[in-house]
This record gives sequence, C-alpha cells and structure tokens, in this order.
Amino acid sequence: MNNSKNINNPKKDKLFQTFVNFGTVLLIIIIVVIIYKYFIAIDYQRLRLEGYEDSESATETTIAPTIAPTIAPTIAPTIAPTITSTSLITSGATIYEKSINKIYGNNKRLICSMLPNIYNNKNVCKINNESFVPYKFPIHMIKLLDGTILAVFNDGRLYKKDSMKSTLWAGPITNSLPQDNIPLRMITLSTNLNTLLGVGFDNILYIKTPDSAGNINLTVPWKQVPNNSSIIYVLFDNVTNFLLSIDINGKLFTKTDFDITTNNQELVTKLDRPVLRLYYDLNGYMLAIDNNFDMYQFTELNWKNTPLNISRGANNSKLQDVLYDNDGKMYGLVFNSDSFMVQIMKQSSVFYLSDFIEINNLISSDNTDFILSDQDIIKYKIGSLYDYIAVANANDSNDDDPNFAYQKQLIENKAKLLNFCANRNIISSDNSDNYELLANVDKNNDKIKNLKNIINNLLNYEPENMKIRQNNQIIAE
Repeated sequence: MNNSKNINNPKKDKLFQTFVNFGTVLLIIIIVVIIYKYFIAIDYQRLRLEGYEDSESATETTIAPTIAPTIAPTIAPTIAPTITSTSLITSGATIYEKSINKIYGNNKRLICSMLPNIYNNKNVCKINNESFVPYKFPIHMIKLLDGTILAVFNDGRLYKKDSMKSTLWAGPITNSLPQDNIPLRMITLSTNLNTLLGVGFDNILYIKTPDSAGNINLTVPWKQVPNNSSIIYVLFDNVTNFLLSIDINGKLFTKTDFDITTNNQELVTKLDRPVLRLYYDLNGYMLAIDNNFDMYQFTELNWKNTPLNISRGANNSKLQDVLYDNDGKMYGLVFNSDSFMVQIMKQSSVFYLSDFIEINNLISSDNTDFILSDQDIIKYKIGSLYDYIAVANANDSNDDDPNFAYQKQLIENKAKLLNFCANRNIISSDNSDNYELLANVDKNNDKIKNLKNIINNLLNYEPENMKIRQNNQIIAE
C-alpha cells in the first residue's frame, strides 16, 4: 500500500509541476502582450512619428525633428475642461476655429493635430474610435535678440532652438502654460524686447515680466494683462507704437495709449474679410493672413485706409505663420494636409508672393546680396521696436550686428532695378514675376509720392508756382 502511494506521488508532482510551468508561461505571455500593447507599441509609434530623444527631465527636453521639428511633451496634470479641440470646433469659439473647420473640416486628424489636446491628460487624438499620437510641430514662431527661435507648439507650450538652421528643439520650457493649464495661441515681444506677451486659448493676453537685470525671462509664470480679452492675436503699430489686437471675430482693435492695460478701441479699416494674422514686410507694407489662410498685402503703406491688394493676389500656400530670415526670404508654417500638420518651409525669392518650398529643396547660396539684421526681423514680426532703431542710427557702437547698416543701404539700392530695365527684353523661360523688382517698385513709388507732396507744399510759398507747375507737369500728376 505504501509502495503504491510512493509510486503515484511522482506522477502527481510531475503533473502539478507541468501545470505550474504552463501557467507561468501563459502568465508571462499575457504580461508581455500587455506591456507591448500599452507601453512599447505606443512609445514606438510616438518615436516613429515624432523622432524625439526621450528624457526624464521635468523641465526641458532636447528633441530632434523628422518632417518638421517635433517633440514629446510633458502633460500638465490638470487642464481646464472647456479647452478641448472638440469643444473649440463644435462651439466655433473664435474666427480661427471657424476658419480651420471651413478649410479643413473633412480632415479631422489635421484639425485634431492643430488644436491642443492636452485637456484629456493624454497626448492622443481619437477619430472614429481610432486613437493616434499627433505630430508635434510649431504653430507660431518669433526670434529673440540673441538669435534664439522661440515657438508655440501645437500642444500650447513653449519650445526654443538656437537658430532656424538648428535641428533640435528644447522644451517644453518651464511655466509654458498660463495658470498651468491654458494652452497658448501665439507669442510676441514688447517693443523694448525684454517682455514676452502671449495669447492663450482662453483668448486672454498674458505677460512674462523681465528678470531683476531687465532681461527677458522665459521661465517666470505668466500674468494676466487687464482689459485684453476676447482676442486671438497681437502686434504693435509701427507708427503709434500702440498695441493692435485681432479679436475672436477677426476684427481689428487698437489701444489709444502706450499702456497695454488700457481699453481697446475698434479700428475702422477697409478690410472686406476677417483676418487671423498681421505682419509688416521689409518695405513697411502690412501683410495679412485672412480667414482662408491666404496671405495678402495691403494696397498702400497707410494700410489703415486702404484695402487688401486683391488684384495682385495671395501667396500660393495656405499659411499658419511667417517669419523673416536674414536673407530677406520668409520662413512659413505651411499647411500640409496629407501629413496632418504645418511644415516649416521657405520662400524661393524675396517677395511675399514668392512660393514656399521644402527647405531641403532650396538651392543654398553663400553669395547673398540682401541681408536683414536680427533686429529688423524682430521688428517686422512684432511691429515696432521702442527707440532701438533710433539709438542704433545715432550711435553705431550700440549695434553689434555689422549687417545692420549694410542692409539699410541695400534696401534703398536701385542698381538691380536699373540692371533689370537695361535687360528688360530678356524674358525668363517660365515667364514668372520678378518679385524683387516688384518690391523695389513698391518702395520707390512711395518715395516718389512723398517727394511730390513735399514739392507741392513748398511751391505754395513760391510766387511763380503756377509757372513752375506748367513747365513741370509731372509735379501736378
């Protein structure tokens, strides 16, 4: 009897051990599947789509781009429930959301990528019950005085890189979000270049005050600016230095004082449509991106009293934002609907109508004969520089940029215009516009008008002014 038990026990032990081994293997397989599905697969997808270098730093992460510079954001723990890409579209909160829905309403993935999705504490878009990780890319860029590029990304946070040619973005920057939960729409600088301004997706203006030494401080918390709500964009008037705003309906407003906390007053213009963005070009003309994401130029330098130059047309690209480079060409954040993003591209020529092409396809040239200083690039973007230009012109030693005076001279140079006229019978094979010529013509026409006005005013005090006018008909034209 005892021998029988002794014989059966090894069999039972072997069967039990087989069961335990099978159960252990099954459990390991289940755990591996779970880890792959919910961790590795998601991380791989993010790496494949975004191409970032991960970091456990809680403050700033250095990241590398793929099609366009991309990032892996740190998600804020709490986000205001009203700030969602879904609610922004369905409620039509501002002219921007209405515009992007009108132009790209059938491309839900693009819209989801363009609007902040951090509200749900997950960097994931869900369309037709399918989840995906959006690309990360800049939606608004400015240049700082030290040459650094500062950008708002589509997660509403701030990132920076050393220059436009750099391939690495660092961020998100500490205290990127106002109130720790409001994504940003755009950023700009004050006219003294040491104060950062930003408009959030709550359509309120915020400010980052300078440090104790008077330098720009990117990591200090945002503070709300009174009397600046229901707006989506701001810049400064280059004539008055007053703050200009685009409200949630695409209308223009202005301050009537240097104090940005004073009330806004609607600006009456000849615009025939809502606008989303305003910029100054290198000849002093105002550029506008309208509610179709088309970029036009105002007809005259005095843009407040003139309409958009519709007859000349808009740039061929759908644009989210633009920023000048030192060669006088603009970088553009161009909509790429097939890739569900906006892509950094650059103009092929120096003119606002010039095509934006992929940077890799640009023909590099070291013999650039048109140079902008960093100060001018900032000025065209933010609208005005408080006393900086006057100080630089009064004392060249205050300007460390050797290109500053040089580019001023080049802008006014008529040599190219004369050379073109001398060879005007030579027609290019593609019969395209000479954008540089058109830009010079615009500027020289304004100079001629100003000179005529001065001459006419002086002739009012000349006893023989009628005789002079008759002998010089061009004055009276």
